[in-house]
Amino acid sequence: MRRPTEERPFTNYSLDEVISDGVERFNWQARRKVVPGSDDGPIKRGAGFSFMMFRAGVGTSSAIVRVNSNQEYTLYVGVTDIGPGAKTTMGMIAAEALGTPLSNVEVVWGDTDRCPYSVGESGSRTTIMTGLAVVEAAEELKRQIADKGMPSGNDVLIGSATPTPTTDGKTRQCFGAHFVEVEVDTRVGSTKILKYTAVHESGRIINPTTARDQIRGATIQGIGQAIHEDLLYDPRSGQPLTPGYYRARHLTHKDIPDIDVHFIEVDDGYGPFGAKTAGESGIILAPAAIGNAVANAIGRRMKSMPITRDKILGAMA
Repeated sequence: MRRPTEERPFTNYSLDEVISDGVERFNWQARRKVVPGSDDGPIKRGAGFSFMMFRAGVGTSSAIVRVNSNQEYTLYVGVTDIGPGAKTTMGMIAAEALGTPLSNVEVVWGDTDRCPYSVGESGSRTTIMTGLAVVEAAEELKRQIADKGMPSGNDVLIGSATPTPTTDGKTRQCFGAHFVEVEVDTRVGSTKILKYTAVHESGRIINPTTARDQIRGATIQGIGQAIHEDLLYDPRSGQPLTPGYYRARHLTHKDIPDIDVHFIEVDDGYGPFGAKTAGESGIILAPAAIGNAVANAIGRRMKSMPITRDKILGAMA
């Protein structure tokens, strides 16, 4: 086991920075209760936070970049864009690597007849792993252009790449810390989120808009896990009482708080232009931060999720 004073087996370490930044932005010292549950009256406020390390990138990806005589580029990637903006981000990486405007890059994805192999868009791996393949394919194409010149007529030049995993003995991690203030009404057991601050180190941010939306979307899922969504069963028959999504008490728009997202950008020298990963980490952090905030508010710690009205009322009885 490595001790904190020893060399860490990571390409970089930013946990201290994200916690310190979040403490300042959230005004942690003023919001937390030194004595949990010390508010007078039935309405109680509390603050909590959580932090994590999350591995950055697994699996294999490939990319192909081609250019025609009009100097128009086409990028082929095996991942599919399931909502987080992978198509735009891959296009941005290709454009940067090729030194051409984004409008000059067409991205083709999800076509098994034309696109190379990829493990897929999952596991918070697309930007770092597919992005690396895009950069290497673009560099290969640039070497061909330098050697042969731009194609003419109906000719095209093609660069392709499947990055080889490294064996440097280091793991690549992203880091994050979430801070939340809640208000608990102990008369009815309700929990309301008053303030939410998320700070992440995900390497260099390629697309700030989609990166923030990734953190917000994941955090919303984590909030649902913490205080809303539940699977209930009849204790006598064992039959599910929540047989469909519409009965699982998913968050509505009015349940979602403002989520203040900030990034600390660090280049660990591996990912495309220093990028790492962001997608799933918000889900990890939200339930723990909210659970800690509720415990700080009422002076009782919930032992299971979601933290429902019944559980709070039972804890306060």
